[in-house]
Amino acid sequence: MYIPKTIDFHVHVGDFRRLRSDIQALLERMRPEQDFDLESLFSSANELARYLKEQGVVKAVILGEEGPGTNFHITTDFVCDFRDAASEEFRDFFVAFGNLNPNCTPDIPGKYASDRKRGIHGYKLYPADHNFFPITKELMEFYKALERDGLILMFHTGSTGQEDGVDEYGDPDLFRPILEECPDLTVVFAHAGKPIYCKQAADCAMRYPNCYLDTAFISPQKLLHFLPDLEKFSDKVLFGSDWPAGVRSLSGHIQDFYSIGLTRGAVDRVLFSNASRVLKLD
Repeated sequence: MYIPKTIDFHVHVGDFRRLRSDIQALLERMRPEQDFDLESLFSSANELARYLKEQGVVKAVILGEEGPGTNFHITTDFVCDFRDAASEEFRDFFVAFGNLNPNCTPDIPGKYASDRKRGIHGYKLYPADHNFFPITKELMEFYKALERDGLILMFHTGSTGQEDGVDEYGDPDLFRPILEECPDLTVVFAHAGKPIYCKQAADCAMRYPNCYLDTAFISPQKLLHFLPDLEKFSDKVLFGSDWPAGVRSLSGHIQDFYSIGLTRGAVDRVLFSNASRVLKLD
């Protein structure tokens, strides 16, 4: 079977037993169908890197999530420590994205200064999951600092799977002031607004030069249902698996992209070259 070279822009790590019970239950649903041991890979840098490489992944973005669903344990320091725990064989495999939750961050500039020292490449923020309005004066200053320093900003978009979340904070249109005021900031809309805001997400990706979508938690077979014009803007879409959620076999998941009606060039852009450009690996 042909295994294409892939950059996975959306991977979660953590300590499974420290997750909130409803999040554990969400991840447990698919375990009988998965070809990997969730708990061992989720908390081991070497084991996860080895598994991902076997699936065709050459680099993986790992995401912090300091919120109620993770019992606040997947901090920026956690993902950086996870990255740094990899052996020499996997030394440059993981790309760390921090997390900032304004509900529990009294000093945003101070946290940003501290996080930057850890060598992060960007942040993922979860307004819908963590229940906060993402356009405030203080947060806009934070976004402008990311733009100035060349970091990447990812947002959870679409509905939230968390029991205390707010779907309205996952609407991509909510983030247009950031795209307008920070034109040089790379902004990634995780989940492409699935399932309720996909049109808004696609409109932003096509309108704003530095706005991208990722495919996390969208099965390849349903991708063109949610993004019917993807071929037209395939240079603005990044492959994200949302591992371990929603993944039975990662190599099979990747391979399925070649059988959904996209041209091979579009698939190659989604799986590798777009992310390579965004991460400045070229």
